[in-house]
Amino acid sequence: MNAEIDTASGLCDVVIVGARCAGAPLGMLLAAQGYAVEIVDRNPVGADTLSTHWIRWPGVRQLHEWGLIPALEKSGCPPVRSVSLDFEGQVLAGVPKAGRTEAVTYAPRRTELDALLVAAARARGARLRECFSVTDLLVENGRVTGVRGTGPDGPATLRARLVVGADGRNSTVARLAGAPVTEDRGTLARSLYGYWSGVTEPGVRVVFRGRRGISLWPTHGGLTVVSLIFPPEEAPGPGRAAEFYTDALRAVPEAQQALKSGALVTGPRAAAVRNARRRAHGPGWVLAGDAGHHKDPVSAQGISDAFADAAVLADALGPSLPDATALDEALAGYAATRDAQRLAAFAYTCEQAELRPFGADFLADLARTAADAQATEAFVNTFVGCDAPSDAGWLGESH
Repeated sequence: MNAEIDTASGLCDVVIVGARCAGAPLGMLLAAQGYAVEIVDRNPVGADTLSTHWIRWPGVRQLHEWGLIPALEKSGCPPVRSVSLDFEGQVLAGVPKAGRTEAVTYAPRRTELDALLVAAARARGARLRECFSVTDLLVENGRVTGVRGTGPDGPATLRARLVVGADGRNSTVARLAGAPVTEDRGTLARSLYGYWSGVTEPGVRVVFRGRRGISLWPTHGGLTVVSLIFPPEEAPGPGRAAEFYTDALRAVPEAQQALKSGALVTGPRAAAVRNARRRAHGPGWVLAGDAGHHKDPVSAQGISDAFADAAVLADALGPSLPDATALDEALAGYAATRDAQRLAAFAYTCEQAELRPFGADFLADLARTAADAQATEAFVNTFVGCDAPSDAGWLGESH
């Protein structure tokens, strides 16, 4: 297999639109298989983006498999070793484990993580065009055969056997390909998050009070990400986001105590994510990460899901790219696997994003769990993603 892009015809094997948590790893994996890969992104490498930051254990495990944890730690991202979950004053805390191994997670700034992933893709031979905006898809006989766009060097046409939309929940590729929405639960919650200095919280801390949730994660630069999630009807008016955010944090004594020595240095930034799934593929095109499936950040699964999509799609493609029939079969297999992996988590996330008050039975169950060390460990492990929900029996339960 020739991994060089044919400059005479402009043909490569794969054009990936989007160079973040789905696109960059996919480019890395396909280039490592020997494919000629061109990644394009409308932003420069390392541009910031809205994110929950936290990478749950499935995503961290993927980074381990790719050999990228040393680079992440070298970038200054602090390890997260402990979890504290506070449900209306009922606290479950512990150190998550995968088997007998401590399950260390991370909450990197996207400016650092995305740049690291792009560097890994380029090191394997993928090419990158920064500040390149896709404006159209090339279509021949009903099949997508490339993209048109414009970048710093002007307009360009990139031909490929496969076009991947890894360009986020407002995906240009999905729009141009006419990818239908197969399920849309709408926007169920809103969030605000900012970066704080002087906070000494060493691990993940989550506090639920009423219909609001507060989360803290240590991140790059000695900062802590502090997120507030709340119902859409409580959204502050124009110009009131900062006041609403800080007042809501101060209203919860546990959050106020955690932030007493801290100072808000950046933000807050606002996010309102629609919970929706799209058809993932068609002739010559496929969607990965948030482009095909996005949900509320309350469950902090977006980065791990993007990594999983990259791994599953790369495995599914294998040697199929040169043959259109084999390629279509591979894309259908990827889509089926993606749906099987996501449907339960999608339903769970939508339920949690409704932010319904915790019922007395649920809180009583939590009290019993907190009194049992083994049950607490299972609860914490499930929250982090070390155990499947069915293993611990709580994740899919209604409040």
